[in-house]
Amino acid sequence: MRKALAVLTTMVSVVILSACNNQKYDIVTSLYPQYDMVRTIVGDKDLTYTLLLPPGVEAHGFEPTPKQTGLIQSSKLFIYTSKELELWAINTTNKGKVVDLEVLTEETHEAAHGTEEHDHEDEHDHDHAETHDVHYWVSLHKQIHMVEAILPLIIELDSKNEAYYTENANQLISDIQALRASFITLENKERPIYFIGHNVFSSLNEEYGLNIQSLTDSFSPDSDPTIEQIGSMIDAIKASESSFVYFDPFENDALAKTIKSDLKSKYGIDIELRPLESMHNVSKEQYKAKTSLLELWQINYNNIVLELHKEA
Repeated sequence: MRKALAVLTTMVSVVILSACNNQKYDIVTSLYPQYDMVRTIVGDKDLTYTLLLPPGVEAHGFEPTPKQTGLIQSSKLFIYTSKELELWAINTTNKGKVVDLEVLTEETHEAAHGTEEHDHEDEHDHDHAETHDVHYWVSLHKQIHMVEAILPLIIELDSKNEAYYTENANQLISDIQALRASFITLENKERPIYFIGHNVFSSLNEEYGLNIQSLTDSFSPDSDPTIEQIGSMIDAIKASESSFVYFDPFENDALAKTIKSDLKSKYGIDIELRPLESMHNVSKEQYKAKTSLLELWQINYNNIVLELHKEA
């Protein structure tokens, strides 16, 4: 009897493990921005979706495991970020569509603005950087076009719920536009904001005339800053009398803490460290809490305001 129970238990375990290993999703996304947009648009409908990048993991250099590749291949829609950031995704295939979101976002942008007139502020927002910004999603305007690009893909999978998905997408766009209005009305935009990290905020600087100065010009966090770059930033922080200095939660914050310590011990300058979210991903805690892109933007806005709106 005991032997029979043991065999039965083993069989049940195998069935459960097989079910877990055979998990399939309608939509697979590579990074958090498109994952959160899909989650928001799909809402409580039956389409299934997942995020490849594990919470808390830096996006640069990530490549999927064989199991994750299997999830892509069995999906109906795979949305990756760009060929430049995710070389491994270029020749990926699945049962439906594989979408380069950067390309589709640019096409959506051109379709939206090719024939309509813009005021001066809007034209400034759409100026392209001379150097291609791999972090194109760190732009509220670009995120609107990302939502507009993703919506038809979801409707194609489940057309009977088109009205529901459209309503969710429109609400998300409206919320993003409200945040844009907040950034546009920021004061003292010329005041430097020092960011101990790689070059993430080029598009945001152009969009709103901000002056976020990154420690390195590189678009990759793997580019180690030089002694000269660190020294130059310390000198700049001293000269500007900044009260707040910012860091990327997904990069090692040890350097930010070292700069804070040096400013205090050598020059008697006490700065406060604050995070700026690059939105590649979220922490494990943020993932469990279902932290949205809108909430990440609000974190950034609230922290930027501290330096820009401080009393002189």
